[in-house]
Amino acid sequence: MKKALTLIALAGFIMSCENESTDPIDDNPVVLRSKTYALQAVANPQIDGTATFNENSDGTVTIDLDLRNTPAGGQHPAHIHFNTAAEGGDVALTLGTVDGDTGESTVTTDQFNDGTALTYEGLLAFDGYINVHLSSAELSTLVAQGDIGGNELTGQSISYDLNERDVAGISGFAHFRERENGSTLVTIELTGTPAGGSHPAHIHENDLATTGPVTVGLNPVNGDTGYSNTQVEELVDGTAVSYDDLLTIDAYINVHLSDADLATIVAQGNIGSNFGTGTGQSFSYDVVNSGASAYVFTGEGLNNNSNPDLTLKRGSTYTFNVTAPGHPFLIKSVQGTGTGNTYNDGVTNNGAVSGTVTFTVPANAPDTLFYNCEFHLSMTGTLTIVD
Repeated sequence: MKKALTLIALAGFIMSCENESTDPIDDNPVVLRSKTYALQAVANPQIDGTATFNENSDGTVTIDLDLRNTPAGGQHPAHIHFNTAAEGGDVALTLGTVDGDTGESTVTTDQFNDGTALTYEGLLAFDGYINVHLSSAELSTLVAQGDIGGNELTGQSISYDLNERDVAGISGFAHFRERENGSTLVTIELTGTPAGGSHPAHIHENDLATTGPVTVGLNPVNGDTGYSNTQVEELVDGTAVSYDDLLTIDAYINVHLSDADLATIVAQGNIGSNFGTGTGQSFSYDVVNSGASAYVFTGEGLNNNSNPDLTLKRGSTYTFNVTAPGHPFLIKSVQGTGTGNTYNDGVTNNGAVSGTVTFTVPANAPDTLFYNCEFHLSMTGTLTIVD
């Protein structure tokens, strides 16, 4: 009888414990969503990779870095910084150190370095970028870098010629690329700049023939590399300006010889609504396939971008250097597979798998066209046609 009473009491105790318990701690959180960002090469053109943000079911975020071709034995500190890579900024979050043997690192957290709460949704809108450094003793040398969150590039871009002016042999392009937050990364790319030089650059009001005051300040072009990158969100008077605004701005770009000699202009070109004034512009892209999932574009500010949407100018000529065996590259009026609805006005060699597709955009071209693989629906992008 005592044994039976003991068993009944024990059962009651167990039931009481079950009724009073709270939800169990999630010791094995699962990944709910993921977002991957590209990390571009910096000091070594062979080292690049990705950063993947994983939202976990326990509210934390796991950030995985995966780099290619890191040197064996290396230890590469990594951080999320405030602002864009073009602007630079302080460290917001210390990431896992990348192991040179594997090229990988991982960290799981729910807060930034200052203790501020960190969430997956917050990171997708964060104004930041990632730096991966050569070593803790050489933080100034970057092996990979990429904008994240609201600063991610959408793939929408337009490029403008910067023509030779007062100094023989210097010319190039200005590439405007849209970010997820609507702002713009402006990259100037010149050839022929003298080593050691620093060339001030500005966007001016009006066109080249009319001239006008500076409306946007750009970062100086480095003479050693011929490059400059500038984050553009507002005009010099503080007025907000978006990527869409810059597509129609009444303006031009000047690149000057030096701060001491602004009167000597080494390259210049019309942009926005003045783009294409006078002779037509010419642009070139290299296009390869990534399996049957995407066309990958390089050139005119793009660097291995998958299925980017492009903005083309009526009257300008676009050359697509295609190397995509088994994936005919078609310009079409309706998005989709097959050879129906191909757009051939101004197009030479439409549907090439290896060779050059040239498109001189006619004045009566529709506002929207597409490129598409003849056989694979996922290999496609939008061509926005502007005046």
